[in-house]
Amino acid sequence: ERTLQPFHAMYGYTLTGEEKTEDIPAKIVATTESMAEEILKNISSKTFCQVIDTLNKARKIDIYSVENSNVTAQDLLTKLLYLGLDCRHFDDSYHQRISAGNLGKGDVAIGVSYSGNSIDTVEAVKAARTAQAATIVITNFRDSLIARYADMLLCTSQDQFFYGDAIFSRTTQLMIVDMIYMGLLSSDYKRYAEILNRNSRIVRDKAYLINNNKK
Repeated sequence: ERTLQPFHAMYGYTLTGEEKTEDIPAKIVATTESMAEEILKNISSKTFCQVIDTLNKARKIDIYSVENSNVTAQDLLTKLLYLGLDCRHFDDSYHQRISAGNLGKGDVAIGVSYSGNSIDTVEAVKAARTAQAATIVITNFRDSLIARYADMLLCTSQDQFFYGDAIFSRTTQLMIVDMIYMGLLSSDYKRYAEILNRNSRIVRDKAYLINNNKK
């Protein structure tokens, strides 16, 4: 009888085929906790503060991504818009190149790429830097191509995992998005709290009202 070999394709997560279904949630949480610790090891406090300061002063912010990283980019876009920042997201390669070429001093380009080697995202960030915009990169690998064009690099880890690890790459990237959001909010709490309250009222009619007193 053929013996199945352990499957190591995902970040820090090994499957043997003998796991019990009820054990999966605990294993996912344990893996996520391990990744969170890796993020803290790889993010420079100085760089993070620089990112917050740069975004606070930005005239315009463009975000570039493809495929799985679009989830992170859209979450970042939503949070920055709620804070009242002038922000756009592009996942089309033509739009990325055009928008990047139209940036300039005072603008910010954010590239989101787990591998750091996605051609469209790398070239967009490169073009933005050539146009003299400040560049922020969220990636997993410090030595990846996109890191060469980063003025500020936010690195999630250094472990080399591919294939199914896209599941976990989103987890780490979204953690960084939350860090940026909370960093901005705390950097000028009064200003951003007022903007958040105003924007929350704008979209309030998009949710059903729930009457908790209803029998």
